[in-house]
Amino acid sequence: MRASWNPPRSRGFTLIELLVVIAIIAVLIALLLPAVQAAREAARRAQCVNNLKQIGLALHNYISANSVFPPGYVSAVDPTVTDACNQDAENGSSVDLGTGWAWGSMILPFMEQQPLYSSMNFNLSVAYAANNTCSLTALSVYLCPSDSGPSVVPVYADPPDPANPGSYSASHIVDTLSRGNYVGMYGLGEVCSQSGAIDSPNNNGAGPQGVHAGIFYRNSRTSLADIIDGSSNTIAVGERSHNLSYVTWVARSINGWLGVTPPSDGGTDQFNPSPEECWTQVLGPAGLEDGVRTINNPEAHVEDYWSRHPGGANFLFGDGSVHFLKSSINPIPWRAMATRNYNEVISADSY
Repeated sequence: MRASWNPPRSRGFTLIELLVVIAIIAVLIALLLPAVQAAREAARRAQCVNNLKQIGLALHNYISANSVFPPGYVSAVDPTVTDACNQDAENGSSVDLGTGWAWGSMILPFMEQQPLYSSMNFNLSVAYAANNTCSLTALSVYLCPSDSGPSVVPVYADPPDPANPGSYSASHIVDTLSRGNYVGMYGLGEVCSQSGAIDSPNNNGAGPQGVHAGIFYRNSRTSLADIIDGSSNTIAVGERSHNLSYVTWVARSINGWLGVTPPSDGGTDQFNPSPEECWTQVLGPAGLEDGVRTINNPEAHVEDYWSRHPGGANFLFGDGSVHFLKSSINPIPWRAMATRNYNEVISADSY
């Protein structure tokens, strides 16, 4: 008799085994996903640092050519306004006359952007169509990769009612500008158009409303010698993500106002709603009103510093170095780093 041989039949997964395998895969993905996201954010943060280092190099090349930092923005002030930092005058109408070109535009030749710089007509404000080539051009060096957002942002002409400063309709667009993420450090308190010769502290009303004790302000010409506190201890430029409010590298829009970013554009709608003049699109202060507002502060105003990086934001210092400042920073060194000439002593472990 011939013996018959039947090969063993392969057995497939049972339903329970399949579910166990799927569960294991799901757990592995759940464990791996945060690591992947953290790695991506680390790469984005490194690119943001690189952007600021390029900006710092361009600023120092500008200093080599002109002996001073570029102006925060270029403008004249309405001569009928006796106090350019008066809130009622600000709310009634813009006190700036133009043209508004900002520090980010001034350093373009030192960032390999000479053709873009040559396209600008500095005798006209940014709102003129003749300057659209510059005002609508997106530059990756001015954009933090952690903050996705629109390539251009609107500027509104809706000043608040002087009797009700919190009112803001944000319905009449007067200009559109290329978005950015980096603003120059103005100093202390509310940013305003004042740029007199004397700086004094703003201690909740004890001094002028805005104190340009930082490197950048209207028509500023700050030299390295003016930074008495030391360029390595003084912030030049910092981050503001668009969910707080809009930033541009181009210019301060004349007759424009800046409010919180609407939810339709990615705004998180949890900040102080009062609008500010559009000088805050290119400058920012160490806020003193409503408490000392540090980085990513829940009580942030539209002109403050904010980033999408977990735990803080990147800042460029006057010497060209870049540091990550934590949201938990002590308000005292935070305010000291915002000023250039207050003679504070700042240790490295302060931040």
